[in-house]
Amino acid sequence: MDDTKKIIPVFSGSNLEVQKLALDLREAGIEVLIKDYDTTAMVSGFANISRPAMQLCILETEVARAKPIVKAFKELFNL
Repeated sequence: MDDTKKIIPVFSGSNLEVQKLALDLREAGIEVLIKDYDTTAMVSGFANISRPAMQLCILETEVARAKPIVKAFKELFNL
């Protein structure tokens, strides 16, 4: 990803949920960035109890393309 562009979160959830949605977005040609809070907390010696395990982010310029994919994913899994 070009680090001069703004990234925004589009979904937070479990590892499996985030990985599946990331796959769907990548298949559509949308780059993703996954923030893994559980691993970060574990490596730093802290427990992560305040937020979902993972967060999926995309470039702000890709939001319009990603919205229908994210919406369909949420509807499919009742999220």
